[in-house]
Amino acid sequence: MKGLIIYSSKTGNTKRMAEKIYEVLKDEHQMTIKDIRYAPEVEKFDFVLLGAWIDRGSLETKALKFLKTIKNKKIGLFATLGAMSDSEHGRKVIKNLENLLIDRDSLGQHICPGLVDPKMIEKLRGITGVVVPKKIKEKMIETSLKSREASEEELEAAARYFADRINNIA
Repeated sequence: MKGLIIYSSKTGNTKRMAEKIYEVLKDEHQMTIKDIRYAPEVEKFDFVLLGAWIDRGSLETKALKFLKTIKNKKIGLFATLGAMSDSEHGRKVIKNLENLLIDRDSLGQHICPGLVDPKMIEKLRGITGVVVPKKIKEKMIETSLKSREASEEELEAAARYFADRINNIA
């Protein structure tokens, strides 16, 4: 099968995830991996795996726009976020990604933790209470400071997740 991995990465977290998925899939499938800025036409591929960093609980804007252009393809979503998947925020993100796959030929979704951009943490510190309540802002900063890169095991689990899903349709 011919597969396309498209990713949007701000700090390198999602790029690492995309590269691990590519490494695992390339031996069994004819794979192409591209940064979203250089995305080819998807028509010639049997499936698409779209990855992005999470912004306000969903895929960042470029990835959301790209997702809307994908029609009649098997599609999976992967993402990195500055929280753990079993946190309240992580569970909301999973639900949001699942909702993006409704009425599509879904290969599922998988998320991994990602280190929050230090510039974003500084931006959060500068937000006034009018925009974001103080308690929420403090929680966001605390979570961001605890963020971490995905481990090799977590990246491998994401890659295996998609390998299993794709092998079941091949």
